[in-house]
Amino acid sequence: MSLDLFIKIVLSLAIGALIGIERQRRWKGELAQGLRTFTIVCLFGMLSSYFSTLFNNILPVIIAFITVGFLTILGYLAKTKKNHIGLTTEIAFLLTFFIGVLIFYDSFPFYLSVSLGIILAFILSAKEILHSFVKHLKIKEIQDAMLFAIIAFVIFPILPNRTIDPFGSINPFMIWAALVTVLSISFIGYVVVKLLGPKMGTLITGLFGGLASSMGVAISMASNVKNNKKILYSAVFAVCLASSTMFLRMFVVASIFNLSLATKLFVPLVLLGLTGYLLSFINLRNMVKEKAEIKLKSPIDLSSAIRFGILFAVIMILSNVFKSYFGASFIFVIALLGGLIDVDAVTISLSSLALTSISVTAAVEGIILAGLANTLSKCLLVYWMGTKKMALEVGKILLILIGLGLVFLLIFI
Repeated sequence: MSLDLFIKIVLSLAIGALIGIERQRRWKGELAQGLRTFTIVCLFGMLSSYFSTLFNNILPVIIAFITVGFLTILGYLAKTKKNHIGLTTEIAFLLTFFIGVLIFYDSFPFYLSVSLGIILAFILSAKEILHSFVKHLKIKEIQDAMLFAIIAFVIFPILPNRTIDPFGSINPFMIWAALVTVLSISFIGYVVVKLLGPKMGTLITGLFGGLASSMGVAISMASNVKNNKKILYSAVFAVCLASSTMFLRMFVVASIFNLSLATKLFVPLVLLGLTGYLLSFINLRNMVKEKAEIKLKSPIDLSSAIRFGILFAVIMILSNVFKSYFGASFIFVIALLGGLIDVDAVTISLSSLALTSISVTAAVEGIILAGLANTLSKCLLVYWMGTKKMALEVGKILLILIGLGLVFLLIFI
């Protein structure tokens, strides 16, 4: 037996066992398929592919699939006799067989087959979380998800990938790519908060709320403290965590559009984020007995998308039109003013311009400056919408981050 075939046998047994363990754990007398059956069916799928290749005939896979399908039907009928209705286990059983088939045709390090096995096991194990998530979904959130699907998969592919203005600045495809990227990251953060936030508390909602919208976290917590001063330190903790996550989000966004620029941003942005996390835990002892709740709005709505697109286009036009007259100094003005409104638009704009028309150093300085401006705007927002005490506690941490960011700017100048 070759080493490659041996590895595939072991892998099929492991993935089948992983899925089978999850199904066996939920066994309440209604499952016809458990740990051993799932393990065997995954191995069965892999071996049927092996024999198909050995005999140069697809018939073994077809026979194996018909056999598994027949066993699946028998299992479902046995379950329905006990008044247990549901197809989850049966579908998982068939998918496990196909994962076994895929393992044979996959190659080291088996990214696809292993990923599918882990994803299937996770979906099966996340039953309670997913049911709770769906139960608390609002119609508006479902509509927003549909809007995102239209933006990302219907409109985006058909847009022209060329500039359409006399200044050579507005590229519809680039603007839409920026919008899809920002909405994707925001939506992932929002979904994680919806899934884990209520159970995991302020830590998770602060961390991933920063992916969805650090400004949204600041608005929510400032309003909450205005009405209930007993959650002050939890609110400060969440705002500072989300503001720190924003710097890591900026790095991820820059990496997508300009990887070489992102390598220059790695140290300052990651250090700002990690420093913010460490400073945030100053309030951990004070917030132990508090029960704060973060209510985030969905990051996907038509008005926000339009505002982002307009701001992104304006930054690109101003940067291209005035760079020859004012040089890098005008880039900093754009970064400062744009960062007060939307740090993502500035990050993507400067990352794109660094590929063609401005220096990497100017782009790095502009992106850091935008992040600091956005951090300052959250301090002011908390003071305006929350309380003076909250603004003071938030300011103690965020102003340190702004000072550290200014040090990085002096290093780059």
